[in-house]
Amino acid sequence: MLVEDLQVLAMTEEVASLVEAYDQHLGLSGRARADLPHFAFAVAYKIDDPVIWNCMHIANGEVIRRLREANEKLQRFTPIILTPKELLPASQEET
Repeated sequence: MLVEDLQVLAMTEEVASLVEAYDQHLGLSGRARADLPHFAFAVAYKIDDPVIWNCMHIANGEVIRRLREANEKLQRFTPIILTPKELLPASQEET
């Protein structure tokens, strides 16, 4: 199974604190707020390239810009957020 050997990331105080900070800085509302932990885990664990399927709330240019600005204020790392399509070689996209 593909996920069998993947590490499970712990919810730490740092992650919880980032979720609160992003809730204040990113301006997400409604169901989009449920995506805040995705950002917090990626930043807290310094995940360079998290792959995101949710293009409306997370892999969204405006939200990414606000995340970068929030992380600059917080003096935090900002990951490069990618969609699965962006990871596929061009030859596989058309199949």
